Amino acid sequence: MKSFFLILVFIFSLSFLKIVKAQDVHFSQFSQTPQLINPASTGVFDGSFRGIINYRKQWGSFGGGYKTYGASFDGAITKKNSKGSFLGLGANFYKDVAGKSNFGNLQIGFSPSAVLAIAKNQTISLGIQAAYGQYSATISSLTWGNQFNGEGFDSQTNSNENFSIESSSYFDLGSGIYYEFKNNNSSFLGGEMSNVNVGIAGYHLNQPKQSFFSDSKDVIPMKIVAQAAGNFDLAGSKLALVPSVFYATQKSLDEITIGMLLKVKMGKTETTYSGLFKQGAIYFGAHYRFNDAIIPQLYLEFTDYMIGISYDYNISGLSSLTGGSGGLEISIRYVNKPKALHKSSFK
Repeated sequence: MKSFFLILVFIFSLSFLKIVKAQDVHFSQFSQTPQLINPASTGVFDGSFRGIINYRKQWGSFGGGYKTYGASFDGAITKKNSKGSFLGLGANFYKDVAGKSNFGNLQIGFSPSAVLAIAKNQTISLGIQAAYGQYSATISSLTWGNQFNGEGFDSQTNSNENFSIESSSYFDLGSGIYYEFKNNNSSFLGGEMSNVNVGIAGYHLNQPKQSFFSDSKDVIPMKIVAQAAGNFDLAGSKLALVPSVFYATQKSLDEITIGMLLKVKMGKTETTYSGLFKQGAIYFGAHYRFNDAIIPQLYLEFTDYMIGISYDYNISGLSSLTGGSGGLEISIRYVNKPKALHKSSFK
């Protein structure tokens, strides 16, 4: 465990030896894409297995727009030792396509992590992500100006456009560090503090090159991602506040998203274990992506499942063309939680 931890420290330190340099694919429901914002969060959750699928459709008013699909799976691959430390492993993939050529990016990544208990109710984890990426397009589906015959486009006419390849692959490397504090018994702002987490990660640490055209090679700039979130139960009620913040920078572009959800715990479902329950809840609220969008969100949590839906309402200068139309996003999460969960803390 110690040697693996030291390897992760070394790889993570590389992210601060490079210059922070176009934004990657991202989801507004960033809490539902843990490995895309920090590989060190792999395995850090209550349960033995977690699976999440994501779908996003953006800029549909521009004729096609972007469609993004994603999925991730992770869990612990070793049992917690006497101090609460363990190893985690995860895998994730995403693919986005746009336009008539279906131009887009496919990436498949694997994320090992080491989770160390540093104090009571506190863990710190380090993770790395090795990924295979591929940019691709179906050039043959495009039409060109010289194929217009006066009445329409004739696809049988030679476009005289020469493309040597229609895809380009690359190897990608990322790493991150993630801290979590969880204590259901400590008081914070008049309530019970459920958990707080904060992390920072670097992606494209090796600044991979991709060459879609034979005569040029483009470097994918390094990206830095930072995030923080909490879940604060309000004492004596079924309510909790769930604030979060997300920051990403890549080359000359920055993204800042902040928001708050209100969690309403729903009822009590008895199990075969006396006095035990599986908690359900409704989360609703909004996030704001600076100078870009307001994002109302709704999540339904029941037993081991959570379904989330959100919509980006565009408020940037582009809104004069989009009419506010942004992106619809849906997520479905499954966590295999312990069957005997917690003593019921609310009626």
